[in-house]
Amino acid sequence: SPGGFGKAVYIDHPNGYTSVYAHCEWFSEAIDKLITELQYKNKSFAIDQSFQAGTIPVKRGELIAYSGNSGSSGGPHLHFEIRETRGQRPINPHFFDLPIRDEVAPVIEGIRIYPLDDNSTINGKNEPLYIPAVYYGGRYHLEGKPEISAGGIIGVGVQVIDYSSESWRRCGIYSIQLMVDNKMWFRSQMDGFFFHDTRYINSHIDYAFKQQTKKTVQKSFIDINNKLQLYTSTPGRGQITMLPQHKHSLEYEIADAAGNISKLSFSIRGQERQSKPAVSAAPQVLKIDPASPYFVSMDNFKVRFPENAFYSEVAAMFELLPNEGLGIGSYFKVLNEDVPVHHFFDITIPIPEEAIGMKGLTGAKVAKGKLSYAGGVVSNGNMQIRSRETGTFCLTSDTIPPSLRLLNIPPGRNYTGRDRITIEIKDDFSGIDEYYCTINGQWMLFEHDPKNNALNGYFKNLRIERGKKHLLELKVSDKLGNKASLSTEFVY
Repeated sequence: SPGGFGKAVYIDHPNGYTSVYAHCEWFSEAIDKLITELQYKNKSFAIDQSFQAGTIPVKRGELIAYSGNSGSSGGPHLHFEIRETRGQRPINPHFFDLPIRDEVAPVIEGIRIYPLDDNSTINGKNEPLYIPAVYYGGRYHLEGKPEISAGGIIGVGVQVIDYSSESWRRCGIYSIQLMVDNKMWFRSQMDGFFFHDTRYINSHIDYAFKQQTKKTVQKSFIDINNKLQLYTSTPGRGQITMLPQHKHSLEYEIADAAGNISKLSFSIRGQERQSKPAVSAAPQVLKIDPASPYFVSMDNFKVRFPENAFYSEVAAMFELLPNEGLGIGSYFKVLNEDVPVHHFFDITIPIPEEAIGMKGLTGAKVAKGKLSYAGGVVSNGNMQIRSRETGTFCLTSDTIPPSLRLLNIPPGRNYTGRDRITIEIKDDFSGIDEYYCTINGQWMLFEHDPKNNALNGYFKNLRIERGKKHLLELKVSDKLGNKASLSTEFVY
């Protein structure tokens, strides 16, 4: 695949598990030959092929692939998973005694405390409070030993990361346990997960805080529409009711898969729940019920959310805004950008009279003075956009075709002794949709590497005669149908 796992191998083992090896550079010779045959048969670099048991038997210690940087990878590495073959549920690979030395306990970086309704407060304010953590005396403490008071219903979250002994890479933790007055109040445990649940991670973390600060806080309370199956021993979904004159002692115990543990203790003093918060973070606005569908129409600009689109109540902030010099027509603000949405929702933007029939018309998102592609289909004088991202939307047009350029051209275009032909293939808006490459009129296998804007034809995979002149022809289109082509002769 050009994106995702790139070149990946899945091995089904007799014990009911499947091991996964992703972002590979090459497969072994036997596997590579089989895959190349399938690619030529389908005339496609991207394939997803399963084989019957016994078709490609492998043994312990056998070379199956080389680690690399294919697909949506940020640098050369091996992405390794162990899954239950039945259902393909990934499980924690540390359960299999991998040779990874880990004597480093999780690092607690801070906590965040949340008022969970409009009349709850943290230190007199109806807004979350973040407090950094520091380490001394063999455990973690809140920086400055602050006095914390709260009234009403609150929740807490923790920012924590882990390392292993021989790597600087940041890792996830295994379990988070929160005790309130020596009673188990919340526990999450990463034994495994289901792929259909992965988007719920946007509810497990403080999504808005991450968008705003890049800090990842894992919440120790469970939103009403969070269906992750990581939680145990969580009475009242982890919510804490703060009553006047009551002081609660809280302790986090956080463990990694090797059993290293870090602890953080703090206390919160109860105060009166206020009918009107002392300080309001925002004006009172209508709230969207997360369980119900929701529809808004403003001057023929419309948005429709399905039921269970949100994880908790969301402020219904929709607005028509004047054009700021980008795109076509008015802007439609659909909630704040830091609101996570679980399901796709539909946006309708009416097409202005002057834009009807315009070539390359499409939907776009407006953010930080730039437009990004949002797609869409023209229907009955409207642009219909499906999205899972909130923010500000408008119309734009794109008629600029992809740009193509031959890279690393040898003298006389003689590639003898070279391992590949590389073509730069870029589209600055909607992105590359399709490409078709031939040599001497026959389809040839070229590998698309979108992160590097490259199309690579490796000579070991090109079915051409050696020692002759060849004609390469490439046709490319973007997602809006803009087309480009390149033709060149070369010797190999």
